[in-house]
Amino acid sequence: MRVVNKNETVQVEETAAVESYFSQEPVTHKSYHELADQPVVEIDVLAQLHANLEMLSDLQSRLTFTMREVRYLMKV
Repeated sequence: MRVVNKNETVQVEETAAVESYFSQEPVTHKSYHELADQPVVEIDVLAQLHANLEMLSDLQSRLTFTMREVRYLMKV
């Protein structure tokens, strides 16, 4: 890894911690759910992002429908 300063370039050796951080293929995240049957759950971050995007899309479409109905009722 190279660290570039304003006046000089410094070579830095990669530590084992940095190498192990970047070598992990499946990106997982451990989260704590206090009231769940299994309090510590390890989930795939990309799968969670996909689920969050689907939920956001669903909520956006519901909001669009509601706003359309409200505009229709205000015209009457």
